[in-house]
Amino acid sequence: MVMEMKRWVLFLMMILILGNFVLAEKPYEETAKATFNALKTGDYSILEPYLDDAMKKAFDEKGFKGFRENLVSKYGPLQSYEFVKEGKAGEFILGYYDFKFEKADVTLRMVFKEVNGKYKLSGLWIDKVSWKEEGGLPLALAVIFPILGGILALITFYALGFKLRGAELILGFFLVVITLFVQNPIQQAPFLALGVKSNSDVLARGASFVVLASIWLGFVAGFFQEGLKYIFVRNKTLRAALFIGVGFGLGEAILIPLLQLVQSMALGSAPHQALVISLLSMGERYLAALFHAGTTIVLAYAYKNGFGRKALLSLSIAHGVVDSFAAHYQ
Repeated sequence: MVMEMKRWVLFLMMILILGNFVLAEKPYEETAKATFNALKTGDYSILEPYLDDAMKKAFDEKGFKGFRENLVSKYGPLQSYEFVKEGKAGEFILGYYDFKFEKADVTLRMVFKEVNGKYKLSGLWIDKVSWKEEGGLPLALAVIFPILGGILALITFYALGFKLRGAELILGFFLVVITLFVQNPIQQAPFLALGVKSNSDVLARGASFVVLASIWLGFVAGFFQEGLKYIFVRNKTLRAALFIGVGFGLGEAILIPLLQLVQSMALGSAPHQALVISLLSMGERYLAALFHAGTTIVLAYAYKNGFGRKALLSLSIAHGVVDSFAAHYQ
């Protein structure tokens, strides 16, 4: 009798173990594994059989390579993955997986759809980015360096004997605010019209599109910023024009890093930044502030001497070339 009860207990335990194993095996796990292997190796052929028809069109090989390149360039090599949670949206199953890269854990929201008894990938989205602790400075501290670059430019002119002009500095700062609110929508308009919503979408369209996109972004910035400064430095003294330019450079040094910090924190915890990169960003903002100061002086001088439009065109082109290279290598 006792032996028989033991057999029944063992039998029930085996059923429970097998049941838990079956429940643990998610029906879409094979698709998730294929996604991981494809992203890890860069081999689109691993993933393609697991995509539904709509996803094959929306996420073709170019799109896949652009998406992967964007992930790897930001977060380093892909190392492993693990299941986080599951959700549902109508006929779709939402599987959340942590894809563990060298520098961050990226939570991907994978949308699965049952097609002829098999679960196909119907959507793929970045849900959250959690940066790993690493050497260097927290981004919240690193943003101080580019701000210091702008302040150092201001100190440079003060040390050279120029009396600070508060009204012109504020005007230059205000012009940066205008630039951020107006220039960016102009730059993004053609990309939105083409359905390009991220850097990975740009990369997915090939090298020629990347070059054209960089030129567009650079020259819109060049002509918009120099044109805006030209409007406000006409009939200004050279000293006043100088500090409008310094104010513009200082405004960029303060507002752009702070906006980048907010954007990073919105995606997850802010990453760390190497000290050498922080120092380079300080130097870059210092030189940019000097550049803006110089161009505003040239614009004011040229306007007073009758060749303002020629100077505006030349400086806009030069600014556009510089910013095109900057956009290309971002």
